[in-house]
Amino acid sequence: MPNLLLNCEIAERQSPGLHQGRVAFQIDDLSISTRELIALSVRTHLALQRIASAGAASPAPGDQTTPTLTPTLIEEGLAQGRVALRRPPEPACKPDLAAVEQAEILRALAAFEAGEFQMIVDGTLYRSHAKLSLTDSSHAVFLRLRPLVGG
Repeated sequence: MPNLLLNCEIAERQSPGLHQGRVAFQIDDLSISTRELIALSVRTHLALQRIASAGAASPAPGDQTTPTLTPTLIEEGLAQGRVALRRPPEPACKPDLAAVEQAEILRALAAFEAGEFQMIVDGTLYRSHAKLSLTDSSHAVFLRLRPLVGG
């Protein structure tokens, strides 16, 4: 089975710089639609964003504090008839990843259809959906179109 390699760069707002990754997908044949290629690219970018944000959110070793009962907590607890440690805040409810992924794919497909970005595959410009014939050395570039400032 042939492999399709995607190179991705994700700009993070929280930390400067780009997070880069290379992901290989096994595909059944070398014919793929622009829709499928866009969906693969969106899935890859979302996965890299999750990896980058998980790495940024994980505490450094030694940063975890051990909960302790302070004299203030004991006094407050005695006044209420129960002395206990404060509970940590509940983690925020995470959205359904499959639903988020599908929404982002639909958004990317709509942006492609609206002409907000174009695709160049092996030197051929694609502005609308088409079937692509890839080779082992195919190269795809997504170009986001933005109006120039000032006209």
